[in-house]
Amino acid sequence: MAKPPLSQPLSAPELSDRQFRRMFHYLPIPTVLLGPDKRVLAASQSFLEHYGLGRDEALGHRCYEVFRRGQEPCPPKICRFAAAMEGQPGLSNFHEYMDPLGRWVAEEIHLSRLTDEDGRPLGVIESVRDISEAKLLEISLTETNELLNCLLNSMVGVVVATDLEDRILFVNHNAQEVAGYLPEELVGKSLRGLSPAGEYERLRDILEESKGPVRGLRSKIVKRDGTDLPVLVNLNYIYRNGMPIGILSILRDIRERMEMERHLNSARMQVMQSDKLAVLGRMAAGVAHELNNPLTGITIYGELVRESLPPDHPAQADLKRIVDDADRCRDIVRDLLDYSRQSNTQLEDLDLSLVVGEALALVPQDSLGLHVQVVTDFSPVPLLVQSDRKLLRQVFINLITNAFDAMDGRGRLTVRTYADGEGLRCAEIADTGGGITPEHMDKIFDPFFTTKPPGKGTGLGLSVVYGVLARHEGKISVKETGPQGTTFLVQLPAQAPKTLLEFTTRVHQDDPDSEEIG
Repeated sequence: MAKPPLSQPLSAPELSDRQFRRMFHYLPIPTVLLGPDKRVLAASQSFLEHYGLGRDEALGHRCYEVFRRGQEPCPPKICRFAAAMEGQPGLSNFHEYMDPLGRWVAEEIHLSRLTDEDGRPLGVIESVRDISEAKLLEISLTETNELLNCLLNSMVGVVVATDLEDRILFVNHNAQEVAGYLPEELVGKSLRGLSPAGEYERLRDILEESKGPVRGLRSKIVKRDGTDLPVLVNLNYIYRNGMPIGILSILRDIRERMEMERHLNSARMQVMQSDKLAVLGRMAAGVAHELNNPLTGITIYGELVRESLPPDHPAQADLKRIVDDADRCRDIVRDLLDYSRQSNTQLEDLDLSLVVGEALALVPQDSLGLHVQVVTDFSPVPLLVQSDRKLLRQVFINLITNAFDAMDGRGRLTVRTYADGEGLRCAEIADTGGGITPEHMDKIFDPFFTTKPPGKGTGLGLSVVYGVLARHEGKISVKETGPQGTTFLVQLPAQAPKTLLEFTTRVHQDDPDSEEIG
């Protein structure tokens, strides 16, 4: 058959017969042409080399025999041949296998229909793209991201990454536990919304001034419920090519740390208070013993003079005042001895509720006031403690008297006893007075500190209470105070400490016949 002139296009049969096979032979991408029966009609040299096949091992064989070396067609749910023959665009299959050298291979096979000039399907062209390296990189990146997410979610604290416009790009799962937000609720929002007014700007200014990482800043964030949460903040820029592109923040909840610091400060203050009381106690003991003898003489001789004079003698009033003042001084001496721990003690097993009740009954009736309501809430079971009855009773007499004085004769006194979760015996004395002012809070247990008018108090009451409870390894604290009133909390162990037992034994050995002064 003569060749047509070059100016005329080739006919379809001639183009198919002369060009298709050459085209497939030189295609750089592994490509095959499948007929309607899924048999290979043409294959590129790159295809044969890719799969290690000879031309006769590919041509005339069905696709599953070539691709999978199998004898059964691919399952209909994964085979795209029929859809390609119908002309559906964008079809592809994912194929992975181990090659003869034992290497894992991942391939993406794209399918497209081949038609004649009239649009009738002639077959399906399948081109193969090796995506093994890309897939391995994807798997590696996925594993790296999963590891990074695990690390970030395992970190103590909330990890937040923002851009330079303060939009949140990433936040770990701790945001839900610490602040009450799900991570997806925060991504895309401004970090300023989680900070009290002006706080975020303050942190940004510190970061910009430091031009480097900032650690250990105390700040606050606003939780989902609207409350402020104290946090410790670490800040640093996120860099790309030497330029900052964002900010990394790590926020740690420091509520427990602050509570621990508060307890440590309280313990430090108690140690300082104990040291101060010990020094003043030794001085008070010496002063008390020196004053006791002359005061006894004044009282005895004052009473003798009063008895020797007629009742209507003009000096009777002056003598009575002398004796009363001497008795008041003897009370102060007794308080000094109690404060200095030099008075005699008799340890016994006592019910704390009964001792508090006795103290309430012994408070002078004129101290109770006409308009004070007394409410008691005693433990239904005995709260046994080892203590000296008179000494422990004096503790609560002092506290109850102070409570009545704080209410100025009008209000409600609540006395409560119970055992806490640690087995300590507890008593609460609550009044509805005006409360303790902040400037007085650190001084209330200091010896001789009082807010009462001259002549109304010695300032030793709470010092005596503190000293007695310290001997028992107990505690006294202001549970709450304010305009609504004040509540003192007394905590005592059930067993007397070894030091108190030894002190009691030593006092009895040194002075077995000693009696309480006053």
